[in-house]
Parts: sequence; C-alpha cells; structure tokens
Amino acid sequence: MSDVLDSCAGGAQVQLDPNVIAQLPPHKAVLEATVLAIEKKPETPIEAVKIVVQLEDGETTAEFFMKSAAGAGGAALMDSAFESETAVAAFLPVQVPRPIARGSFAADPDRHFYLCEFAHMLSQEIPPPPYDWASAVAKLHLQSMGKSPVPNHFGFGVPTFLADVPVDNTWNASWEAFWAQQMRGLFEREERLNGPDEELTRLRKAYFEKAIPRYLGPLERNGRSVVPCLLHSDLCLGNVRLLTAASGGDLCIFDACAYWGHNEADLGVCRNPRYKLGKPCIDEYQNLVPISAPRADFDGRNAVYAMKYYVLLAIVIRKNSKIFRKIMIGELRAILQMEWVKHA
Repeated sequence: MSDVLDSCAGGAQVQLDPNVIAQLPPHKAVLEATVLAIEKKPETPIEAVKIVVQLEDGETTAEFFMKSAAGAGGAALMDSAFESETAVAAFLPVQVPRPIARGSFAADPDRHFYLCEFAHMLSQEIPPPPYDWASAVAKLHLQSMGKSPVPNHFGFGVPTFLADVPVDNTWNASWEAFWAQQMRGLFEREERLNGPDEELTRLRKAYFEKAIPRYLGPLERNGRSVVPCLLHSDLCLGNVRLLTAASGGDLCIFDACAYWGHNEADLGVCRNPRYKLGKPCIDEYQNLVPISAPRADFDGRNAVYAMKYYVLLAIVIRKNSKIFRKIMIGELRAILQMEWVKHA
C-alpha cells in the first residue's frame, strides 16, 4: 500500500485501506479515492485524498478528505491535526470541516491518516472580507475564553505543527513564559537549518530579554491576568478559504495548530504583508473583542506576536530561506527600535 501511495501523482485513484473504510459511514460503494496532492514537506511528505462514497440508500453520496504520512513524524502530524481540528470545531462547527478519525493503516502500520468531511473551497487564495475573518476568529476566542482544560494555564494536550514545524505546547501558568517557550524552539530550529549568524544571535537575545518582558509582562502585572482561550494560530490565507457559492460561500477554517493562549496572538499573522490580511482584519476584530490592557501596548504586542510567522517563513520556505531570514532580522531590529523597548 505504501508503495502505491508514495508513487501516485495528483489525480490518480488509490485503494482505500480497511482501517480508513471502517471509519466511513455505512455505504454501498466507494465511488472515488482521488489523490489531490502530495505535499513534499522537507521531513514528512503528506498525501491528500478526496473520498466519495455512495450511501446505503443507493442515491445519496458523501464526501471526505483524508491525509496521510509515514513514520513517527507522520503519526505526530496526524495526532496534531485531529486534536487541533476537534478542539476548534467544538467552537466553530460551521466553519471547520468535521473531524472524523485518525489512525494507522492496516496494510502499512507505519503510515498514519487523518479523516474529516470534505469542503468545497475556491481554489484561489482570495483574502476573505475582513469582517468575516474577524467575526469567525472572535467567535472562536470568545466562546472558548476561560475553558482551558488545565485551568489558568497555557498550552495544549499534544505537540502541534505549523506546517511540519513542531511547536512546544508544554503547559505553563505564565503567558509571558509560555510565549518565550514557543519562540525559543522556533528560533533554535531556524538556526539549525540556516546556520548561526552573529547579528541574529544578538537580536534574538534582546527579543527574549527586552521585547517579550516589555510587551507581554504587563499583561500579568498590577492585578491584570490573561484568560486563556483557544487559538487556531495559523490563520493565513491558505487555511482560511471561501467556500464555493454552491456550498454557501461562507469561510472554511482548517489546518489549525491549536493551543490555549492570549487571544491577541492570533492577530500576529495579520501584520505580515505576505498573508494579505492586514490592519482591516485587526480593526474589525477589535470592534468585536476589547483590546487587552494596557491598550497602549497593543502595537508592540502585535509586533512581538508577528515574529512567530517571520521565523516560520525562514524555516519552511527553504529555497528562499536567506531572503526570509533577512526579512526576519529586519523585523527584529524594528521591534527593538520601538521607543519603549529601547529604554527597557
């Protein structure tokens, strides 16, 4: 089975594994199992398949999406997908394709899968209307606020992945410490891939010792606290897509890298121009969710949060990693030149 899967080109038909079939609803026949894409991620290639079955009435069809990957890395990716999507779908059941199962193939126990309902999305990555983006994100945050499974702690029950980059979700009672924990792991991975750089080492040190304490520390001082809510944490255009008109034209939100944290961290992606969300999405969000105190620190906090996505791009886009590292260094310089950081 794995030989077939690894050699398929997009559009090819594959034979479904018995463990996948067992997770589908009662049906008369599998009408289609088509390879949509093979994501050639650096460490763990992922195959995506569309499944269509004819239900027992002989007239109705149902559609599903499956992705699979091999090895321990593939198992971790599928666990991340199932747990993240299940958590987010609990608060956004309309926008998130319903998760169904994760498991391993019977024919190849070293290959692992994630199965969910199929969503008909526009093929183009069109920026969603800012209000639609903001209202969906605000709903996720507001409805999950204060419901962390580990009360007053930040983290998630399993390691999750931005693309195929692992994120440290170890539970932490301090938001400032938790953010530093996540970012330290990402910076270390970036350095392993792209090599040491003297200026970056200095800027990174200042980010942890000056920028994070300056802008995240006040959230938990002078009687203030951060109430954990569920974050998607990868709300780029590729993961927030418009459904086709025939499917209702609403937003479809998927590929979460979920964790419980400060709601404003999900707005960091809006600051990076590559993601084409921008200030309109932030403004619409702030019309729905109050800005955390101290309000005057919002722009600085947003810059601190946006750094995650600059580091991520320097990790995952290997062919242009030097360019994205240069951009990342420029953004670090800008954060450290903010007036309140310079005098910290």
